[in-house]
Amino acid sequence: MSLGFLLVIAGIVAFPPWSLMARLLDVNDRPEKVDVLITLGGDSERELYAAELYRLGFAHKIIMSGCGSSARQMAKKAIQAGVRTEDIILEEKAESTYENAIFSRNIIIQKQYQSAIVVTSPYHMRRAKLVFDRVFKKTGVKLLYCSTNDSGFNVDGRCISENDRRLVRKEYVKLLYYWLRYW
Repeated sequence: MSLGFLLVIAGIVAFPPWSLMARLLDVNDRPEKVDVLITLGGDSERELYAAELYRLGFAHKIIMSGCGSSARQMAKKAIQAGVRTEDIILEEKAESTYENAIFSRNIIIQKQYQSAIVVTSPYHMRRAKLVFDRVFKKTGVKLLYCSTNDSGFNVDGRCISENDRRLVRKEYVKLLYYWLRYW
C-alpha cells in the first residue's frame, strides 16, 4: 500500500465529505404506475408518502412491511391519509431490510404482481435498493425506488446537522455489514 493512498484514506476519515456521502445514499426514481407499493417500516413519513403515491394513482395496493405493531401502525396512518383498508397488505414478520425484501417478494410472487415501488427514507434507500435488487433478481418483477420527500434528512444539501451526520455514519456501517453478511 502506498503512502499516498493511506494519506487519502486518513483525510477522508478525518474530514469526511459529508454532503457527497449523504447524496450517495439517496436513490430516487421518478414514480410510474405499478402493481403495488412496498413501504418499509421505520420513519413515520414513509407510510404518508406511500399514501400520497396511492392517492395519485401510482398503485392500488400497498404492502406495509415491518415488525408486528410497526406494520399495523403504518397501516393506521395510511388509512388516516386516505388509503382504503382493503388496499393494504400487512407484512408483519420483517425485522430488517433484508427480511422486508424477502417477505415482500413472497407476497408479490404469490399475488403475481409484476412491478413495485419501494418507499423508504432517503438515507435508507441505497441499502434498500441493494438488498431488494439482490432478493428480486431473476423474478422478473420491475422495481422502482422512491424516497420520501419530507424526511428532514439533509434538507440543506450540505449535511451539516449532527443528526444528518449520525444517520450517514450509521447507514455506511449498515451498508458494510450487509455487504459482508449477504454478499
